Amino acid sequence: MRGPDFWSALDELVRRSELVIDRPKGSAHPRFPSLLYPLDCGYLTSAAPMDRSGITLSTNI
Repeated sequence: MRGPDFWSALDELVRRSELVIDRPKGSAHPRFPSLLYPLDCGYLTSAAPMDRSGITLSTNI
């Protein structure tokens, strides 16, 4: 379980970043077309890890 500082830092990261939804709910996976995304999936653009892919996340908003 994470402490309150972790969740506060995560909230701040999301607040300061742009969320890009690149795989909307119901869309097919690019390599496995029979698999559909049950939630909107995307990434935060201003939070790139070492592989420069962005931080991947999903949302039910």
